[in-house]
Amino acid sequence: MAGNDHRNGDEIIASINVTPLVDIMLVLLIIFMLVSTFMLKEAIEVELPHAATSKEVNKKTVSIIISKAGEYFVGDSPMENFAALRDRMAAEKQDNPELQVIISADRQVLHGTVVEVIDMIRRLELYNFAINVEYEAPAP
Repeated sequence: MAGNDHRNGDEIIASINVTPLVDIMLVLLIIFMLVSTFMLKEAIEVELPHAATSKEVNKKTVSIIISKAGEYFVGDSPMENFAALRDRMAAEKQDNPELQVIISADRQVLHGTVVEVIDMIRRLELYNFAINVEYEAPAP
């Protein structure tokens, strides 16, 4: 009885081979890891000092966008004019006094327009703001 196998050729194999599934999942994981590294925004790396009395602050960030045509947007919402932008930012500050603002202006927008937006933000006593720029690698 060398080969004492009780299987007949008519039996149904009810097991699932998971090896191809694991292979596909590993490939998807590798693709996800590679793509996610390209999605990171460039930032200045700093090593922050430690303090025993620090606390975590959850600040809301609002994006102001100024288009080439001089149109104002808060996030994806268009603003009718500068006064509407100011009213919206005042309402946002009232909801969250620790508001952070990111200003994104097209390169064709006049410098004075960007300065007006910064001035408006500072008059609302919002001092946590940044100007969004594209990262350009330095020339070798």
